[in-house]
Amino acid sequence: MRLNTLALFVLWLFVLNGCNEDKSSVTQPEQADNPQQLPETCEASEEGTYRWLEEKVIFQICENGKWVSDSVKAHTPGFNPCQFNFGAAWRSNREDSTYYSGLDYISVWLGDNVFYNTFEQRMVEMCVKKHATPMIYAYVIAEFGKDHGMDDCDVANRNGKKSLCVYGADLIRQYFADSIMFRYKKYARGMSEQALRLLDANEVFEPIWMIEPDFYQYSQMASEQRVDNKGEEQLNGGIPDSMMGVYFKQIVDTIKYYLPDAKIAIDISPWVTDKDSTGLEKWFSHFDMSLVDYVSTSGGRTQANSEKIRNANKLTWKKLYDTLKKPILADAGYSAGGNGTGHAVIWDDIANLEARAKDGVVGVMQMDAALDYPLRASYIRSRLQVDYPWCKE
Repeated sequence: MRLNTLALFVLWLFVLNGCNEDKSSVTQPEQADNPQQLPETCEASEEGTYRWLEEKVIFQICENGKWVSDSVKAHTPGFNPCQFNFGAAWRSNREDSTYYSGLDYISVWLGDNVFYNTFEQRMVEMCVKKHATPMIYAYVIAEFGKDHGMDDCDVANRNGKKSLCVYGADLIRQYFADSIMFRYKKYARGMSEQALRLLDANEVFEPIWMIEPDFYQYSQMASEQRVDNKGEEQLNGGIPDSMMGVYFKQIVDTIKYYLPDAKIAIDISPWVTDKDSTGLEKWFSHFDMSLVDYVSTSGGRTQANSEKIRNANKLTWKKLYDTLKKPILADAGYSAGGNGTGHAVIWDDIANLEARAKDGVVGVMQMDAALDYPLRASYIRSRLQVDYPWCKE
């Protein structure tokens, strides 16, 4: 029922917000200057339909035989940790501003070039234009590894490449101080210089940098876990866990040097607790969490309709928040190797979002978002109720 209502509402919003159709051929929702003139009950045939009482502000939906009033809330785009946020990935085949209009953030994967390039620059330009927050998946280590014949752990074998879960630690030992950090410096400085050109002097630029998806896989702890589960381990051993915390801090310090107002998200691998129920606490004990604003998922396939982050792993959303006390950024709509899986409709369901918000989830990024996603988000916001504890402090 809720999804049918959402689909109908989105369709009408699309019509009313300026698609290039001949509006004379479209039946407009019933409107009334005086709502008291309209009946309070509705017929079974009207179930799931809606009517405007005040165009584009207040509407009514027929639910269970009665007209229920609601409204589209005024919304200011841009990431806000006191609301549930909706984001979409920046894609070369979708650079039309209407695709991102009204969304809170736009994301891009960064790391596959030596320099900050025009693809990322166009994303930041769009964010400024639409007042959205740039969200950066900083995948530098993995992308640098791909330049050296490696690939993601879950696709390397079938692609005939060396696995980052075997060769990634040695890559870090050999190249972190120069080549990997060089890319971070170039990206952060390039974005900073672009922001100076685009923004007024008094405007604050607060991109969110999500540091190294799958960062855990290079560690000693992960290597020991993986040899038990997959029969493979990091060549010459994983990076000592404490050293991974040092590397993380160096990355953050570099970003903050050029972008002092940037927000930092630390990646979570949901399999961290599969072997040891205390794995989450052990892993993050090696990091200075005062540097961290958010915890982020990566790899898609996250579950909005379950307590577990991913079905194959034990870690729950609640356990993640209760342990780290950081708002959680979810992502969806893609799978192994970054392959798009279409718009994840489970993250459009209001009951799902309210349940995950109670577990600390503050936003979702759709990698393969539907074309009408901004309109879906507009409807969802009109009904979504969240109450985040960090906004009461």
